[in-house]
Amino acid sequence: MRGRQDRPKRTYGLTEAERDGLIASGRGVCCICPAAVPEHVDHCHETGRVRGVLCFSCNAALGQFKDRPDVMRRAAAYVEGIAWKPTLVAPGVYLLPS
Repeated sequence: MRGRQDRPKRTYGLTEAERDGLIASGRGVCCICPAAVPEHVDHCHETGRVRGVLCFSCNAALGQFKDRPDVMRRAAAYVEGIAWKPTLVAPGVYLLPS
C-alpha cells in the first residue's frame, strides 16, 4: 500500500503533508461538490499545476470534459434547463447559442 501513498509525491511533487494541507484548506470536502471526501489530486494536464483535491466523481467528470471550461459551462446550462439548441434564423441558417 505504500506505493499508493507515495503517488502524490512521485506524480505531482506533493508530500503527504502538503496534500493533507490542501484537503484541510478545503475544509475536508471536495472543492467542487462539498458533499464527498476528497481523495484525488486534481491538476492541469497542460501545465501540471496542482489545483486541489477532489472526490472521485468530480475528478472523473473534469477528465470527461477534458478540462474545457466552455464545455462545462454548456453542461451546466443544460442541467439548469437552458436548452442548448440552435435557432433557425433563415432557411438553412442557424444561430448557435453563446
